[in-house]
Formats: sequence, C-alpha cells, structure tokens
Amino acid sequence: MPSSSRAGTAVAGVVLWLALLAGLTLSILSGLKICTALCSETAKYTIFGMDFGWFGCLFFGVLILGAALRRRVPLAGTLLLYGVAGAAGAELRLIWIQKYVIGAWCPVCLGIAAMVATAGLALIYELLVTHTALGGSMKTRCTHIAVMILALLIGLGAAVAGVQKEAEAAGPDIYFGKRQSDTTVYVVSDWFCPVCRKVEPEIEKAFPEIAAAARVAFVDMPIHPDTSNYTPFNLQFIVYNKDKYMRLRHVLDELSRSTKSPTPEQVQAAVAPLGITLRPHNFVEIMNGVKLFESIFRGFGVKATPTVVIDNPRTKKRKLLIGSREITRNAIKEAIAEVGR
Repeated sequence: MPSSSRAGTAVAGVVLWLALLAGLTLSILSGLKICTALCSETAKYTIFGMDFGWFGCLFFGVLILGAALRRRVPLAGTLLLYGVAGAAGAELRLIWIQKYVIGAWCPVCLGIAAMVATAGLALIYELLVTHTALGGSMKTRCTHIAVMILALLIGLGAAVAGVQKEAEAAGPDIYFGKRQSDTTVYVVSDWFCPVCRKVEPEIEKAFPEIAAAARVAFVDMPIHPDTSNYTPFNLQFIVYNKDKYMRLRHVLDELSRSTKSPTPEQVQAAVAPLGITLRPHNFVEIMNGVKLFESIFRGFGVKATPTVVIDNPRTKKRKLLIGSREITRNAIKEAIAEVGR
C-alpha cells in the first residue's frame, strides 16, 4: 500500500474513533439531561419508547465494538458501515423535527448528528479512497455504497415510525387543559417552599382560565428534599385523577404542612372524602415521572421555585415568571397571549 494511502487510512481511523467516542459522550450528556434550555422540547421525544440519550449510548457502544473488531472480523466492519448509514438516516428525521416541529435547535442533538456524519465520511473515505474498508473490487465497493443508501433510507423510515412525542409515547401523561395548544404553562414548585405555598391559592384561582387557553403541567422541583416524599402521590393524582386534581393538590398542600413524610395511610385518609382510593406505587412510573420533571425544569433553566414557564415552540417565544410578585393570574394570561403572537 502506498505511504499516502497508509497515512489516509490512519487519519480516517483516528477520525472515526474520535467521532464515535464523542457521539457516546454526547449521548451520555443527553441521557443525564445535562444540556441547555433548548433541549427541553427535544427531551419530550422518545425513539421506540426509549429515551434518546440512553438509546444513543447503546447504539454508539455497539458501533465502537464494531470498530474495535472490524480488522479481525470482516462482518463487524460491514455492520459498522451499515449501522452508521442507518444512523445518518435517523438523524435526518430528528433534524427535521427540530427545524419544523419544535422550531428550535438542541446543541447536544446537533452534535450527535455531526458525529454520525463525521463517522460516515471517514468510512466512505476508507471505502472509496484508501480501499481498505471491507476490501474487494470496485464492484464490491459500489455494492456497499448501494446498501449504505438502503440502510440510510431504512434508518429514516425507522425514525419516522419510532420517534414519538412524550404525550403520545408510553409514559406519564402530566398535562391538563387545552391539550392541543401550542402553548404550555409549566407550574414548577416545591411542596415545602414558603413562597410556593403563598402563590398556590393564586394558581388554584387561575387554573380554569389558564386551562381553557393553554396546556398546563404541574412540575415538582425538589429544592427541599422532603418534596420527593410527596412526588409519588402527586404523580398518581396527575395521571389518574385529572378531573379532581386541583382539589387533590390542595389536600396534599394541606398535608405537607403537618408532615414531611406522609404514609400511604395518611394520604388515603386525607383524600378519602373526595372518593379517591390510592393505587399501589408503580416505581417505573414514578421513575419516569421524576425523570420527566427533571427534564422540564433543567431544560428551561429553572433555578428557583415557584416559577411558571410559559412556552410556545411554534412562535419560539418563552417567558418565565418567578416568585409571588410576578406569578399572578393576569400575568400568566398576558404571558400566554404574548408567547402565542
């Protein structure tokens, strides 16, 4: 092999490894929700019911294994080539969603897409220029290119079929109000925050008007650790008792003033007058709900409670109301109108 080809092969190999490792790192950041406010809408999407970040970790892990084995196991190199091509097709769909559905760019997601594209270019360079990847005649290499295009189309089709928004996917449905609205009002609070307790009557009073104009979600942000003791009960009422939720929320608020660690028996006694029977805790559902809450308040950069986030991805407008002075019924209504224009 000419020295130039050997050098090209070495460079392409290094680029491939850097791209795969960077893609894995970015996927871990995505899975841990260590991202920016622009990632918040992307976090509501899953692929075949699985979180994008953890799916990416698994996928890049498989690609890295293929890269490690490809010199000794030809089949590993073939699968690596087609796997990267399929990922490129899936990324086309995800980029389309960010551009035309969400209306905002997620830097972490774009970084992952860039790493997939970089890995694909390195493999194509090896295949067509250095003639080392998979070997074979020009006819064989052209066959690989044709199958890569097919894999890209299959990846695109799989993403079209498998990517769903959180509200459509198998997960906790935390939303109230005008569910098809482009505007969502997120009420982020802590059960033991004094200012949250002060604002709560205003939220209760405003809820019917807000729910008539926008989609609404109540999000627990455990600044006080004891709030985590109430989240399982709150999530259950959000998901299964939407028609009575505001009254149940009021009951939990009252209970939080007398105990920091409520037992199921105490909660059952408190909600029994409303005709509610507690369900056994579903720990998978609780974990998914807590994860969703975290993706919301971290994604919007919420730093304190109470905070009301009014967000409209279609108009790319967002407003945060923080504290008792800003969070009023009129302020929320005005913000809904403002972000919708």
